[in-house]
Amino acid sequence: MITTTRTTLRLRALAAAALLCTGLAARAAELNLWVMNTTEQQQQDMRELLRPLLAANPGLRVNVTVLNWESAWAKITAAAASGQGPDVIELGTTWVPAIASMNALEPLSDAQQAEAGGAKAFFPVMWGTTRAQNDGKVVAIPWYADARAAFYRSDVFKQAGIEPRDAFANWGSFKQAMQKINGMEVNGRKIAALGYPGKNDWNVVHNLAPWIWNAGGDLLSADRQRSGINSTEAVQAIAYYTSFAAEGLVPASALEKDSGQIESGFFNGQYAVIFSGPWVLKQMATPKAKGGQLESLAARNFGIAPYPAGLKGHQTFFSGSDLAVMKSSKNKAEAWKLVAWLTGRDAQVLFSKMSGMLPTRLDAAADPQLMANPHYAQFMAQVKNGRHYPSIAGWGPLESVYLKNLGQMFDIVSGQKGKYSPLAIKQAMDAAAHEADQVLSASR
Repeated sequence: MITTTRTTLRLRALAAAALLCTGLAARAAELNLWVMNTTEQQQQDMRELLRPLLAANPGLRVNVTVLNWESAWAKITAAAASGQGPDVIELGTTWVPAIASMNALEPLSDAQQAEAGGAKAFFPVMWGTTRAQNDGKVVAIPWYADARAAFYRSDVFKQAGIEPRDAFANWGSFKQAMQKINGMEVNGRKIAALGYPGKNDWNVVHNLAPWIWNAGGDLLSADRQRSGINSTEAVQAIAYYTSFAAEGLVPASALEKDSGQIESGFFNGQYAVIFSGPWVLKQMATPKAKGGQLESLAARNFGIAPYPAGLKGHQTFFSGSDLAVMKSSKNKAEAWKLVAWLTGRDAQVLFSKMSGMLPTRLDAAADPQLMANPHYAQFMAQVKNGRHYPSIAGWGPLESVYLKNLGQMFDIVSGQKGKYSPLAIKQAMDAAAHEADQVLSASR
């Protein structure tokens, strides 16, 4: 009896010591987190976002590294290949399958998925980005979302006598509205109907995708084995989209700019319509003293509309970023806690306010504070028509091929390379499809 008691006490003491060591280890954990430059002051905003988590875990330290979107893909793939990456990593939703195929991401258990809310807690399109197609292993959790919609100058449309609902009804009515507005004098200054960037913008594929989808086309074949960018429907959409620039409804100067410069042009009265993301709402609600556009004429006179409907509807591009735990992490339990915190409701609402991006959680997206902004509510109404690219491992390099070829296509549109015509667009897309097929074949 005495021996049994002593044994029990010794076991309890060992268990207590183990728990203490575990607790000390947890309190002393140091995590490395890689995120993209999504806000104006990402480092400072991340400190604010993490403050409640760190306050509740005094020994936890999180080192934040901010990557530029332009160079992030190269750095992330290098980290995945070497096994020397951070504990937690932000991945653009189109990148998840590729990094997962490199065996670099820690699969998330059913219990972890349930802790995060599971599929039912998130927009279905976004939850679909958490794993590769035909792979049941979830390796990431949606963090924030990006969608696209039309921003238009309501005062310009009123001056032109155009009802926005009619203008954005379909491709025909949209072209007619742009022709009527183009060159109008507004407040003593001529305004261009439409602004969109050309080859110098890394969003070129995202900019074109909704038009291709709405024409009934796609960027891949139905079996995901070949490119679809040279299909009849895709070429029709690209020819329609580029016709605005060819006809002068988009100024030639716009084709030399990137998305940020086009947005600035909308703010300062150069364009009556642009297609962009939710961050524009934040810019127009932020005072100039803090880097915003609140005092601009555009901020006082704008509306939001869906993409004009093609033969197959008016879908929009809906993507964003996920968070994942790297397999190389030495602190996987703490890393998961970080992911669970950042993808939780409260953190998503706060980050949406900071960045202007959309929450991926349904409860966060419907937060009363966010929905109080009528323009935010308008924007969220477009998300129901959101669509994402197929979650295949080869999408990362495939998108690079499309980006390069579509950029070269804009040289045709601007007259720098050959003569613009629907046939020239078809030939350019045939070349793009040929190169894309090689990439897809290599990724299988």
